[in-house]
Amino acid sequence: MPSLQFKQFEAGSCYSYCLSANAEALIIDPHISLQDEYEIYLRKNNLKLKFIIDTHTHADHFSGAAVLKRKFQAQVLMHEKAVSEVADRRLKDDDRIKIGYTNIKIIYSPGHTDDAISILAEGRLFTADVLLIGSVGRTDFQNGSPGSMFDTLQKIKSLPDNTMIFPGHDYHEKHSSVLGKEKKTNPFLMESDKEAFVRNMRSKSIPKPFNIDNIIRVNQKGEAAELEMIAPVAALDLIKKNPQARLLDVRSAMEFSQVHIKDSINVPIDMLSAKLNDLSRAGQNFIVLCRTGNRSPMAADMLIQSGIQGVKVMQGGMVRWEKEGLPVIKGELGMSLERQVRLIAGSVILAAIILSILAHWMFIFIAVFVCCGLIYSGLTDNCLLGMLLMKLPYNRKLYKAKLGGGTCSVSG
Repeated sequence: MPSLQFKQFEAGSCYSYCLSANAEALIIDPHISLQDEYEIYLRKNNLKLKFIIDTHTHADHFSGAAVLKRKFQAQVLMHEKAVSEVADRRLKDDDRIKIGYTNIKIIYSPGHTDDAISILAEGRLFTADVLLIGSVGRTDFQNGSPGSMFDTLQKIKSLPDNTMIFPGHDYHEKHSSVLGKEKKTNPFLMESDKEAFVRNMRSKSIPKPFNIDNIIRVNQKGEAAELEMIAPVAALDLIKKNPQARLLDVRSAMEFSQVHIKDSINVPIDMLSAKLNDLSRAGQNFIVLCRTGNRSPMAADMLIQSGIQGVKVMQGGMVRWEKEGLPVIKGELGMSLERQVRLIAGSVILAAIILSILAHWMFIFIAVFVCCGLIYSGLTDNCLLGMLLMKLPYNRKLYKAKLGGGTCSVSG
């Protein structure tokens, strides 16, 4: 009997998954920007999309569930506590769903939100925003609870150590982990005192994702299905033929300066609300784009809600535009934080060595201190120097819109 196949999809820091067996498929947490990728994968592998699962009501990006439901007539499944006009069937703890001959188990996993579920399938646990690699999801979203998060983590810890973990997000380009490793290295899984865990979670002060209320509204009502998507080639053809069509680039100023499309308008998404009146008076039809397609649907929704007509979203953003070989204008590159850290750390170490030789041997401890900092950064993936550099006005200005507010992780 064929085993379950799976494919991981990426949209920035968001992960979604397609599980399949016996020509039937299930998509977990579809992202609005990946419609074409899902369709290509299903068609290439001769799969019929049977189910779509949103593991919870997403607050940081638009779900593609309503879009796929309309396109493939597949059922949307969510937990019974989810506020949703899209869901066709409600799930509860220990429910089973079947893909081909394979049974898939639903695990109710409250904590990040009160409607969260995890999905267990043949030794793989899809943990959504509850258990992340080296971290956990934040608990200050829709009816989230640190106490519930602790209880959920204890339930997950009871699974076999060789269970593969596939999260809904990762902010450090990691794609999977193993439960046994997480038990030994993830500080949130290692905590056995519920009161201490709750105190720690409540002490976290994390910015909310940009435009969170509108994102939740769109996902609850399935309004993402109303957004008009356009491929990069079609967008290029449209702006050539229609003088009223303009490309609206909502990336940060730094991203735009690195590479952009000729005659496109740059309004970073965190500045968009202040420009809505000007954009409305322009009387143009905007094609909104970002880097990968995560921010542009949010920006398009803001335009539509303000009454601007004829708004479209360019699929795949600048990444797909460049991948398809379409023309761009490249400018001066801003120096990345990683390069800034390397430059400063290397300069300080070199200066300390020279001073220890020419002035006083004690200067060598400066080099030792910086080296220890770099080792700590490599072991923990947290760079203290990088955090300090982010506070400089130059970096705050360049990175603000790129980061776009908070993440779903308590340590993202």
